[in-house]
Amino acid sequence: MDWECDPGKDAANLAKHGVSLGFGVRLFDAADMLIASTIREGDEEERYKVIGIDDGRLWTAVHVYRVARVRFISVRRSNSIEQSAYDSSSS
Repeated sequence: MDWECDPGKDAANLAKHGVSLGFGVRLFDAADMLIASTIREGDEEERYKVIGIDDGRLWTAVHVYRVARVRFISVRRSNSIEQSAYDSSSS
């Protein structure tokens, strides 16, 4: 998979969430991953979340598609709403 990210945002994500944005690539390989569309309020940009399990923990990677690449915006542990969406999609 071709992917990209802003280096400053990558450093901020690592400091805040303990993982680099590149970690998001692993979620696309998760066995039961879920991709959900979301709209960012304010500018109405269409974004996506890939939600998947890695090493027994549920993670979410927010991203956009830029031509043939995935551009990661944030990678973090999933919140309760994402957990519920993931649980309901895999049952």
